[in-house]
Amino acid sequence: MKCSVIVANYNNAATLQQALQSVEQQTYTNCEVIFVDDASTDDSVAVFERWRLSVADKTKYKLVVLEQNKGVGNAKRTAISGSNGEFIFILDADDALAPTALEDFVTAHAQYPSASLIYSTYYKCDGDLLPKEIEPNTRQVQFSDLLEDSISHLVSFKRQYYNLTEGFDSSFKLSEDKDLYYKLEEVGDVVFINQPLYNYRIWNKGISQGFDNYVKSRNYKLTAIDNALKRRKESRIKLPTKTQIHKLLAEIHLLQAEGLVYSQQPLGSKFLKHLGLAILYNPTASIIRKLKAVFVLSRAKRSINRWLS
Repeated sequence: MKCSVIVANYNNAATLQQALQSVEQQTYTNCEVIFVDDASTDDSVAVFERWRLSVADKTKYKLVVLEQNKGVGNAKRTAISGSNGEFIFILDADDALAPTALEDFVTAHAQYPSASLIYSTYYKCDGDLLPKEIEPNTRQVQFSDLLEDSISHLVSFKRQYYNLTEGFDSSFKLSEDKDLYYKLEEVGDVVFINQPLYNYRIWNKGISQGFDNYVKSRNYKLTAIDNALKRRKESRIKLPTKTQIHKLLAEIHLLQAEGLVYSQQPLGSKFLKHLGLAILYNPTASIIRKLKAVFVLSRAKRSINRWLS
């Protein structure tokens, strides 16, 4: 059974070799690597080409270079369209697989034929990819990742189930993974492997790290949630209750309001919109956090008034 490892890259020349090395070190060898470079401005393509020349089986590695940067959703969608494995794995260009990752996942896919998506826990690593701790919040999804937010960075899905969905959304610049997870859990089972089979690098160049990117990521996640709810209201598959939906939206909007504060962005209409919706959807929840946000807003207003006077 063949595996396709998808690597979408933008300006990760410094870390790319570690990611590719982790594929070469797999105990399961029936795999291909589809590397899509999203119009990088560094020497990522040259690093990949040198790597491909250095390995024994050069046919395992396929390169696709996009002329225009259109974002990670488009890059991953392009990569999957150019792959042919039965099982698909997503590997970020600044992370790494554990040596037995492919083997353990292939075993799980065989054990759970109705699983559309399988995922594992992972090591949180420093900028040098040295493990610091196992992520404590990754666990088996009981009902829907839409509510539980438990699916982690290393995922694998069967092509037959991916083809039942609309696939990666090319318009997503961030949170493209969550958008896909919501789609996949609507067409099959979701299975968790309780082993750390992935090394996730936490550093200042990460695409979703930093408060500014955090806020942008949550904006896309809100879109993914909205799209999922529209689909589920029609299909009735994994549809949360009205109360659950309101609690979910309230928390996401409150996180957005807090993110705008911590990112030191102007507390304008976006902040008021997210804080207002958090209060509207669930007025009695997270009172202290909401009061803190209101206090920050009032303090900002006082500062502006003092400056104007």
